[in-house]
Amino acid sequence: MACHYSNQLRSDRLLTEKIEAEFSSGKNISDLGKIDDFEWTELLILAPYTSIDAVESELDLDLESLEKNNIEYLDSIYLLVFLNQRKPVKIAEVSIRIGSFTNPGQIIARNRAQFTKTQSGSNQLIE
Repeated sequence: MACHYSNQLRSDRLLTEKIEAEFSSGKNISDLGKIDDFEWTELLILAPYTSIDAVESELDLDLESLEKNNIEYLDSIYLLVFLNQRKPVKIAEVSIRIGSFTNPGQIIARNRAQFTKTQSGSNQLIE
């Protein structure tokens, strides 16, 4: 019998460090679209306590490879899911210390994955 969780994605430590450094750098704009160590086309940000099943249903995505992630139970991280043609390819568990994200739960095209810091320290998608 095949294991249901055999293709689980784990947080990429180097990617997480790169993202946290970008958002902690003090720059006005953090451009995640410049991350090019791997192929990806969209970004999905999941807030603490997010139900992966609910996001799967709402966005019509297959997030089975995230099933063993603990985002549903943790309040200390955001889960950044990098998608390639709507399929998860890498994930990064980033600390909430870099600031909250004002747009969790939406699919963001790579060329639009630019954020600015608000006065309150949140990371806001540049529209």
